Amino acid sequence: MKIWNQTSYPTEFTMGMDKAGHEYVVVVVKGTFDFPQTPGGAVRKSPVQMPLVMADTHTGAPGFSAPLWETDFAFRKPRCDVIANGCAYAPGGRPAERVTVGIKLGNWSKVFDVLGDREWRALGPVFAASAPQPFLRQPFSYDTAWGGTDRLDPNDKLPASYRQNPVGTGWARTGNQRLVPGLRLPNTQATGEEVRSPFGDYRPMSFGPYGRAWPDRIEFGGTYDQNWIDNVFPFLPADFDERYFQMAPPDQQTNFPSGGEEVVIVNLTPSGRESFRLPPTSLPITLFRGDEKSFERPVLPDTILFDLENRRFSFVWRVSQRIHRSILDFSECWIGPPTRGMLRARVSGKRYIRLLDLPARFNAEADAA
Repeated sequence: MKIWNQTSYPTEFTMGMDKAGHEYVVVVVKGTFDFPQTPGGAVRKSPVQMPLVMADTHTGAPGFSAPLWETDFAFRKPRCDVIANGCAYAPGGRPAERVTVGIKLGNWSKVFDVLGDREWRALGPVFAASAPQPFLRQPFSYDTAWGGTDRLDPNDKLPASYRQNPVGTGWARTGNQRLVPGLRLPNTQATGEEVRSPFGDYRPMSFGPYGRAWPDRIEFGGTYDQNWIDNVFPFLPADFDERYFQMAPPDQQTNFPSGGEEVVIVNLTPSGRESFRLPPTSLPITLFRGDEKSFERPVLPDTILFDLENRRFSFVWRVSQRIHRSILDFSECWIGPPTRGMLRARVSGKRYIRLLDLPARFNAEADAA
């Protein structure tokens, strides 16, 4: 399939499959924008367009560390994921023990507290957190959120994990009580929800992607039992739910943005506050199956990715169309508004060729003429 991209955004296509076994062509587009340079300024297309992520990335070893960016090639998403990676900054450049951070996008918002480094200390039969270390800049992720895998006992061959966040820190089993002193507490916690016990049940807080096998996501993955092995493999189980493709936790999913939504980012950049409005989000995409249009309409992004340390964000747009015979049935894809030349070529049945796609020798001869 030939892609005519009028946007300069990175674009690729792949194949996907639904739980009925139907194959689809999936076109993915990613556009990156810079935060305004001045308060109230306009968002502009970034001169550095972030590439499409081909495979999940993590802060460390996959499966043993926090997801950082997930592949952009999800099949379909029923809602829009909002993902952010970055650090908390103390307001006014003065060291702080605790900072409340937050992101607001239109009617959606999420806030939580970020604290300096702490550890558990024994106070007789109970435990208490040490005072947070003051910080100017505090990185955080699900690695430093509540949870973790209890490896305090080196003789334990099957260490238990906190189910909601197995890569976090601060949690321990009651059986390892004597080994808890010195265990690092999380750097994040829900606002108004103090972490008071290493054996407690608290909400892991971050803005990053949610692990594929974690609760609130794995439940949508379907049932992989003996019946699936004997009768369904290699296809998806009948109870698979496409909400599994949402990489954001439930509290970071929102409606598809239509453009113009207000964005407010608090204590996640050195300035302390960023405020701007989303640029237009509608991206025209046209797919051709042979000479016929199989899809033609503006598409809204189903993912917003905030790269806070670099003061930029990306939209990810996605289109999926069912393949009836072969992916080769799809001849062209137009990303962005078509040029007059593209439209004329379609009407006349001629092949469209852009000058910039021609060999350098041809261009040199044309310039000389």
